Amino acid sequence: MLAVTQSVQRALSSGSDAWHLQLDKLCFKRGGDATAKTESIKEVLRTYRKHAKGSLIEACRSKARILNALEHQHRERFAAVRLFADSPLLLHLGRANVLENVGIFADRTTGLPIIPGTALKGVLSTWACWEANQMADGAFREGEAFMRQRLRFPSPLAHRVFGDDATSGSERIGDVVFLGGFPTKPPTLGLDIVNPHHEPDGRDKATLTPNVFLCIEPGSEWCFAFYVRTNSDDAQTILNATHDWLIQALTQLGIGAKTAAGYGRFRMATPLDLAARANDGEHHKTAQALEVERAKYDAQVALARAALTSDYPTSAVFKNRVLDRLNPGQLEGLQAEIDVLRKPENASQFQELKKLLANREYKDVRKRLREKVWFPKEWLPPQ
Repeated sequence: MLAVTQSVQRALSSGSDAWHLQLDKLCFKRGGDATAKTESIKEVLRTYRKHAKGSLIEACRSKARILNALEHQHRERFAAVRLFADSPLLLHLGRANVLENVGIFADRTTGLPIIPGTALKGVLSTWACWEANQMADGAFREGEAFMRQRLRFPSPLAHRVFGDDATSGSERIGDVVFLGGFPTKPPTLGLDIVNPHHEPDGRDKATLTPNVFLCIEPGSEWCFAFYVRTNSDDAQTILNATHDWLIQALTQLGIGAKTAAGYGRFRMATPLDLAARANDGEHHKTAQALEVERAKYDAQVALARAALTSDYPTSAVFKNRVLDRLNPGQLEGLQAEIDVLRKPENASQFQELKKLLANREYKDVRKRLREKVWFPKEWLPPQ
């Protein structure tokens, strides 16, 4: 068995692009000292840089073709978000490997580093949980209590997006299929270290030995794709909620290992990113298309800045504090929001409320609000 392994290792060193096979199965060296792991990781990195990039370019193109086909198939039920890695990315660090804590998640066939849909779904589920707790009493709940909470705060959307995993038996699957995150071009791999300062028994280490591992360097562009199942109602609402959660979670929380240390964070595209993409032969765009992307970027930046100053930082907060009060039994709760809605930083929410009150479905609500001395009558449409 050892002889076969050595022959495969020689094949790898002679020019194979299967860097992920080398990392997962063939980078172990018997009888090595403390530096053997570091040298093994460096060999994997050299294989990736020297041989893998060419085949991975085609892998990226193949993923793009698949996503384009899915977008054509699902049309308005499909969405893709493009973000840029803003810090090193570590995913599946503890995966099964001949070395400890060195893994990077990669497509098993092509070796392309990717982010699986299950990881994406888990991060968004956590983010939705945090948002739900902000809507409630701030207490963190898990398990059955959290599943019940999803049905109420901030809306039943979380339950529809993610489904449930109740221990007593799951009643439904999520309406959203998370395809995962895929780099638009082969990302750059680099080396990182963690320095354990304590022995397993708690004593301080006499000699520090850095633990080397691979990471995906920041700067690469990623496409995060998902779609709503065909048997789901109100697909656009579900799609919009998932889109917002994805951007918020990946830019503020991050994904993968060591997020508390700043790893795994993403950012929206900047004008420089758009210009670089337009000049890239792989993503050539006309001036008109580039202008459309710039306009989208400016709109996203404006929304992000408004959310930082607004009393209603997310649509869920606004719904919980204002929109959910627009029923006969909860109208009195609106009184506390009148002065808040008058603030300039809440102008967009104020306009949304006025537009909603002009809807004919709110005829009875308008009638009741006209009877309230505290409600500004100029906020209501003419009779």
